[in-house]
Amino acid sequence: DIYRGAIVVTEVKTGKILAMVSHPDFDPNEIEDIWGELVENHKSSVLLNRATQGLYPPGSTFKIVTALEYIRENRENYKNYSYNCVGYYKKENSRINCYHGSNHGKVGFERSFAKSCNSSFVNIGMNLELDAFRDTLDDLLFDKPLPLTLSYSKSNVQDFDEMGVAEVMQTSIGQGRTQITPMHLNMITCAIANGGQLMKPYVVDRVENDAGVIVKQFKTSGYGSLMSEEESAILKMLMTEVVENGTASKLSGKDYTSAGKTGSAEYDSNGNSHAWFTGFAPVEDPEICITIIVEGAGSGGDFAVPAAGRLFDAYFAGKN
Repeated sequence: DIYRGAIVVTEVKTGKILAMVSHPDFDPNEIEDIWGELVENHKSSVLLNRATQGLYPPGSTFKIVTALEYIRENRENYKNYSYNCVGYYKKENSRINCYHGSNHGKVGFERSFAKSCNSSFVNIGMNLELDAFRDTLDDLLFDKPLPLTLSYSKSNVQDFDEMGVAEVMQTSIGQGRTQITPMHLNMITCAIANGGQLMKPYVVDRVENDAGVIVKQFKTSGYGSLMSEEESAILKMLMTEVVENGTASKLSGKDYTSAGKTGSAEYDSNGNSHAWFTGFAPVEDPEICITIIVEGAGSGGDFAVPAAGRLFDAYFAGKN
């Protein structure tokens, strides 16, 4: 099957965009001939760059954000967190189930993240200080301008003041009205891989004239810190566990190490979901960051993770 979706591959230390794919796509060389057809086809949204302009529910990839806020509020004792998952979390008239009704049993903070336990993360989200959570969202550039020269959509999270219990529960696991672009998620992931520091993404290295003389050179430049080095190290550890013992285990046992977070983001009332993966490799000295969304495919672990594996494989094979 050919799915719609997007892929972003970037260099962690420079911000260089190595690959950016939006599908379905078109051949720009034929744009004059196919323009009428593209404009009339309202269902395909071919002209939308899904990587930078496509807004999607982040699903469980948002647990990176919820986890960061929990770490900030419980710096000394986040490792002591414990929760007994019975497959769902219920409060008032609202209920959130774990993916496909999984019952995770007793889980700590690390296992909650590795297994992407919805019940545990709703429990975490319901006990966060919402004003502080908003500050963390600001730090991570939600509802903020991004350091991008490409056209993009702003990722957004509903104001907590407007939320009831059900909305806070949904937001904790990246559902509800929360929306993010693949590019923005890639930038957050790059910052985690780079000790908290975000490099400005860029596409063009240099401009040459017809004689091969460099007319303009673009330099790598830093944006700033999205989180502390200590916080990024903790998130890196959590994301490594996702690959070693969690929902991205299809990436384990390779010639390189990797870390990441999966997501299965529901987008309708029938339980259909987009498949997400965002992560980086190698863990010990990250070089590239990959973010993938496959629209309507289902589980991130089943669909987005294998695609990420093929990309990581190709990158490291090309270095040998």
